[in-house]
Amino acid sequence: MPESDPTDDRSAIIVIDADALSRNAAEDLEDDLDRQVIAMDSADFDLEGSDEILEAGAFIVAWDLGIRSGADLVESLRGDVRVRERPILVASDRVDPGLVRAALSIGADALCLQPYDPEEVRARLEKAEQGRA
Repeated sequence: MPESDPTDDRSAIIVIDADALSRNAAEDLEDDLDRQVIAMDSADFDLEGSDEILEAGAFIVAWDLGIRSGADLVESLRGDVRVRERPILVASDRVDPGLVRAALSIGADALCLQPYDPEEVRARLEKAEQGRA
């Protein structure tokens, strides 16, 4: 099986979310998005220890990660040369102007609402991928 190309818009989407139900819902997006979705708890997110993460085509980071900050995680992704050019969406159950400004200022490409809506996620990812191409 050939390795996935991180620049291929069909490569996996990594979802980092502290909530188990939300992670399960994110994995259900696979069929709608026609892409592999790998959902993990922020405690399991390790750029150094996972080829899946390094090969991912895009990231969705929940703003509220419980013990870890979604903002810190977005900043660490943007700071790593191996993944910094990949699209990043921030997910939240509420979107207000302050959150939008904060997420975009730290490097997110867009925001999406939780619970995840396949059409919204697809549209936001497509726009982010086009902007980064």
